Amino acid sequence: MPHHVHRRQRRTLLAALALATVAPAGLTLAVAEADARSCPGARAQTSDASPAKLRSALLCLVNRKRSAEGLGKLRRDRKLQRAAGRHARDMVRHNYFAHQRPGGPDLTERLDRARWKGTSWGETIAYGCGSSGSPKATLKSWLNSPPHRAILLSGTYERGGLGLAGQAPCGAGAMWVLDVGRK
Repeated sequence: MPHHVHRRQRRTLLAALALATVAPAGLTLAVAEADARSCPGARAQTSDASPAKLRSALLCLVNRKRSAEGLGKLRRDRKLQRAAGRHARDMVRHNYFAHQRPGGPDLTERLDRARWKGTSWGETIAYGCGSSGSPKATLKSWLNSPPHRAILLSGTYERGGLGLAGQAPCGAGAMWVLDVGRK
């Protein structure tokens, strides 16, 4: 267990670990479902919720996971959100899925263009159609990817901005970008 977890958080984390170890699968699922219910819009899709509601739901889910891991919440940062939104729209406009469009700006240049200044930064991207584009499904896919999980659960980052485009390579859905950083 990380030494930087506060005593009160340590008890909560130990209780959660014990529950996960001995609880029946249905109870663990019920805990996950409660997390999704506590973030309005967690299961919503681009067809039935505003981009602001979807971004808010995903940031809520990310922060609940970070809190469960003893980490501080990511604070919403308008400049990071601007860079992430531009990248999500660029991927849709130019029909690619990558952290950099061939010949296009890399993350550092995109953050510079958004006038964001910081000491460290990272990025996660995802897309999905139908229910796989929901905030809940997006978080699940990021957590199942070791490099994305490492970014989401890094104590280095303290700020985040989510970008969302209402289309994906699979059609109607969501193209997500989370840019994170530290000032």
